[in-house]
This record gives sequence, structure tokens and C-alpha cells, in this order.
Amino acid sequence: MKWRLRRLHLFVPESWKTSATIRRLLFVLLGLMVYFPLMGDVLPKTFDLRVNTVSDVTLTAPVTVEDTEATEQARTKAASEVQPVYSRNDNITTHQVKLVTYIFKKAGELQAKQELTPEARLKEFKENVPFALSAETLQALLTLPVPALHAAGQETNKVVISIMQKGVDEKVTSNPELVQQRVNQQIVLADLDSKVRKVVREVAMASIVPNLTIDEEATNALKESVRRSVKPVMIYKGEVLVEKDQYISEEVYRKLDAAGLLEQNASKRPLLGLALFVTFFVAFLAMYMAQAHRNVYKNNTHILMFSLIIFLNILVMKIISAGQTVDFFSPGYGVPVALGSMLIAILLDTQLAVVCSLLFAFVAGIVFNYESLLPVDFRYLFYGFLSGVAGAYSLGKATKRSRILQAGFIVSMVNIAIISALYLLVSSTVTWRELVNAYAFGALSGVLAAVLTIGFLPFFEGMFGILSPMRLLELSNPNQPLLRRLLMETPGTYHHSMMVANLSEAACEAVGANGLLARVGAYYHDVGKMKRPHFFIENQMNRDNPHDTLSPALSKRIIIAHVEDGVRMLEEHKLPKQIIDFAQQHHGTTLLKYFYHKAAKMSDASVLESEYRYPGPKAQTRETAIVGICDSVEAAVRSLSRPTPERIEQLVRRIIADRLEDGQFNECDLTMQELEIITRTICETLHGFFHNRIEYPDDKQAAVNQA
Repeated sequence: MKWRLRRLHLFVPESWKTSATIRRLLFVLLGLMVYFPLMGDVLPKTFDLRVNTVSDVTLTAPVTVEDTEATEQARTKAASEVQPVYSRNDNITTHQVKLVTYIFKKAGELQAKQELTPEARLKEFKENVPFALSAETLQALLTLPVPALHAAGQETNKVVISIMQKGVDEKVTSNPELVQQRVNQQIVLADLDSKVRKVVREVAMASIVPNLTIDEEATNALKESVRRSVKPVMIYKGEVLVEKDQYISEEVYRKLDAAGLLEQNASKRPLLGLALFVTFFVAFLAMYMAQAHRNVYKNNTHILMFSLIIFLNILVMKIISAGQTVDFFSPGYGVPVALGSMLIAILLDTQLAVVCSLLFAFVAGIVFNYESLLPVDFRYLFYGFLSGVAGAYSLGKATKRSRILQAGFIVSMVNIAIISALYLLVSSTVTWRELVNAYAFGALSGVLAAVLTIGFLPFFEGMFGILSPMRLLELSNPNQPLLRRLLMETPGTYHHSMMVANLSEAACEAVGANGLLARVGAYYHDVGKMKRPHFFIENQMNRDNPHDTLSPALSKRIIIAHVEDGVRMLEEHKLPKQIIDFAQQHHGTTLLKYFYHKAAKMSDASVLESEYRYPGPKAQTRETAIVGICDSVEAAVRSLSRPTPERIEQLVRRIIADRLEDGQFNECDLTMQELEIITRTICETLHGFFHNRIEYPDDKQAAVNQA
């Protein structure tokens, strides 16, 4: 069973095409078309794994993340190894020196008390000495001569001060041998006899106590500094976390959890980030189209097609991304990013295609991000954007399918240049094999984009009734059935249509409108005259005018009917809606002045002007308005007996002024400045048609002259 694709505009209500609510829903649909295909690329795939089981897959980290638990363990260990920070308390040193001074002073006082027995002096001295000294040292202190006692006291103070000023902690005092070693180092050069040296050593050793205390605040600050200095323990993208058939320990499980590979703890933040980006970009597209491409923005059919092209391009990228699992180098360079840009440039607008290249580039950077540590691989983003821009601009005004293939070749060359630039920017060495593979994929990208564009173009043209330049050229072929009939059955109308087409194309291009569309529309705008060709003056070759014998009302109906007949014939031949609009709108609601005034003269009653107007609608686009102007101008200029430049310009200006005053341009986007440009362009074109010619002598006179 053969299925035939119907154009969307034939079964979609006109209200749907312009509804603001539908437009908003379509932009929401566009956002969903971008969001859902990319979810799997921003969110790592998760697995149901448990501790103390065996993994049935080999898993690598999909992203670079910090192993927070391992980092905390490393920092805790580093902080525990930090030595306490001590601060010296000089008050302790002063106190100990006072005690030493007191001991030697007390010993001198007790020596002076001759009334006490040696036993009594020893007992009292022992009770007043704050240190645990041996009996031998106590006895020596009580029996040393005063000069020796005084010298011993000074030397002891000197030793204590010297040692304690350097700081003494508990580790030192807990080791008597270490204390003795320090004391011996101080008294080794002292000029003391052995008995006094022994006293000084023992008293000094007993006097030295810790004067370094732990500074809790400084110690904590040092530990925190050490913790911060410990670099985070990272799980790098591509790192093998577990091999197939490997036992899953708690440490392996923790790493899998940190990498987001476990179902119960998978992070959803990338999905939120993607949603925000898609929302921002779709909002930007909507605002940009509303400002710079209002003809696209106001037509919901165009927005739907635009959304489908974007979805198609993303879908193709997803299919190509399957090559990531193949042992090829950089399959992302083979993605035909330019496909979407080329379709949008041909079917809608080149500048809009350039803007959409940003979106395609971002999608390529996400889909083919299998080496970069960032969410987007900026190599493919840069590559995708420039490739899309090259595809949009290289098409130019594509009027042949071969032009798309040429554009694909240009895209391939640009891709190779971009790849070269990217590899020159990379500091690491690249093998020739890798470079050749990348070049091959880059060339394939351009060719594939061109082939797919040619393949999908008829679908979008037929489905949405879009008139691409290539489709317009097909419609302008004289072998088209309607044009062939127009030439054979109404040669005058055919010639008139060709003249209108030339005038319209020149005028449209002068104001930036679609000249090719106007030309093709002009070809078909009067096909309705084929039904009653001899009722139109351009086809009355050596014939009487039938309207001379008809009533004005009947003549009016016959003339107006050519619009309805033309629309019906164009619809029967399945021509696009835009071409049908030229037949329907080129007269707008203008007045048939000749028959109106004729009826007014023939009738005693008043004749309503509305009865002698075309049904309309008025011109909705600049192109249909310009064809309407050129239609009237060509017919009027043809009736001039002597078409001088001055008379032609006066006539053109009068026709445009009449239509302007009649409100025929109220529903299109023509400005006063554009009307002036149109006037000058039409006049210049007509001057070329009606320039002064040399009057050649007839054959008889030529023979006489030759004789």
C-alpha cells in the first residue's frame, strides 16, 4: 500500500499556527527533546552491588571525584603526627632560681648557728630544703667553707638558668640521665673541686623542672594547617575501581559509592545542572527568535520543524556516540554536527542556524566526553561549533542539491583544520596514526552531514510545506504542468507573469526580501485566468473585448473569479501554501475601478464600492505585497503609448500611493523607506525594458539604400 506524505499545513488549523499557548508548549517540547536524550550522558550508570560479594562487571570511574572518607583519614593521620607546640614559662625558671638561692642561703645560716649540734642543723636543713637531696649533699652544704658555699650557689644558679632558658619539657625531666648530661655540659669548665662540683650537680639536677607547657591554641592551629595542606584523595576518571570477578571489600565499595556508581547513593545534581542549562538556552532561543526572526517565531509550524531538526541532530549524535565502545581514536570527530545547522540554514535562516550551532556544540561536548575531567569536553564543543558554523555559511543560497555536497566538502576541510589546531594546542605528543584517524573522522563528518541533509530535506519540505531554494527552482521549471498550460493556453498571461516575476525579484532583493520566492509566486499568481483566458486583455490578440457587451456586475464576477479559480487550481496540483498565497493575495481587497465607475454611470441608484472589491485577504508578507504592486505596474505600463522614464515613474508612484492610501499594506511588514526603494528599483528595471531603440529602416528602404 502506497502512503503519501501530506503537508502539515493542509490539516493543521490556522489558529494552531499562531497560538501563543501552543508556541510556549512547543518551546517546552523543545527543551524536553534536548534534555531527555542527554540524561544518560550527564548521569553515571549505577549498579546494584554489595559488600562482601563478587562483582560481575569491570567498573571505572565515570567522573573525577574526591574520595572524602580517604581524604579525611589522611588528614586525621597527618594531624595526629603533629608535635605539640610548647611555650616557655619564665616564672618557673625564676621560681627555681629563688629556691636554689634559698638552699645555699639556708645552709649558710645554719652554719652560723654554732649552738646547734651537727645533727640538729642537719635535721632543720633537711626539713627546709624543697628538693629531695641526698644526705651526703646536705651534709656537704652544711660543712662547705663560706667562700666555697657562695661559689657553689652562684654556679648552681648559672647552670639552672642556662638550662631552663633553653626550655625544659617533661620528656627531659623524666630522663635523669639526660638532665645529668645537660648539667655536666654546663659545669665541665667550672673551676670547682670535686666535692663542690658534686653539690652543684645534684642541686642543679634537683632544681631543673619543666618550664615548657603545651600551647593548646597554637597546637590546634598547627594541626588544622597540616590538615588543610593534605591534598584531597581523588578518584580519577577512567580509574579502574573493581575488576570483573573481584571481591568487593569495604574500601572498594566506598570508592564505588564516591564515584556515584551505586544505585542507592547516585547523585542527581548533574540532572539539575542539565535542566538549568537547557532551560536557559531554550529561553534564549525564544527571545532571540522573537527579536530577530519573527517570521519563524510567529509560525508554530516552523517552531515544530525547528524542534524536530534539533532533536534529529541530537539523535544522530547519540547513534554516532556508540562508537565510543569501539577501539577507534576520537570517534566524536565523526559526528555530523553540521547536519542540523545545514537543515536550519536551508529551511529557515542562516543566522538562526549559527546560533543553534552553539547548542549542537554543547551537546557534542557532553555526548563525546569520555576523556575530559570536566562535564563538557571543550575540544568537541569548539569543534562542533565551528563545524556547524561552516555548514551554515558554506551553503550560501543553495539552489541545487550539488551545492549541499559542495558545502559538505567545505565542512570536511574546515573540520580537518580545526582538528589540526586542537592537536597543536595539546602539549602531549600525538602519533601519526591518531592524527590520521582524527582527520578521517573529520572528513567523514562533513560528507555525512551533506548526505543526511539531502536525505532529510525532502521530508521536511513535504511535511511542513517549506519552500527551500531548491524546491522553488523545481517549481519555476517551465515544464511544470501548470506553467506549461499557462504558456500554451494563455501566452499573454504567461508573458505578463514573466515580466511581473522579473520586477518582483529585483524589488524584493532590494529590500532584503526573498526574491526567488517572489519570482516563483509571480509565475503562478494568475493561473486562474486559464479558465476564461479571453476575458483578460493580455490574451485578446486581434479579438474584441467581451466586456464591452457585458454588464459591469458580470464582468466584475468574471475578473474576481480568476483569484478563486487560481487558488483552486493550485490546491488541486498540491502546490505549497506560500505559492497559493500569491494567487490569493496579490490583488488584496483593491477596487475594480473601471467596472465600478462604469456601473455607477449606468445605474441610477448608488453602487456600493464594497461590491466591486476583490475578496482578499490583503497581502500578509512583503513578497506578496511586492508581487501585487508589480502586477499592477506591469499592466499599467504596458498600456502606455509612449513609456518615457518620467511617465513610468509617475505611474509607479501613483499605483503605490493608491494602494498605500487604500490600506493594502496594513497587514504586511513593508515600511515607507522600503516602498521608496521598491519604487526606484521597479523604475530602473522598467527603464531597461523600455529603453529607446534605434529605428531600423524597412527592407524596401534598405534595398534602395544598398542600390
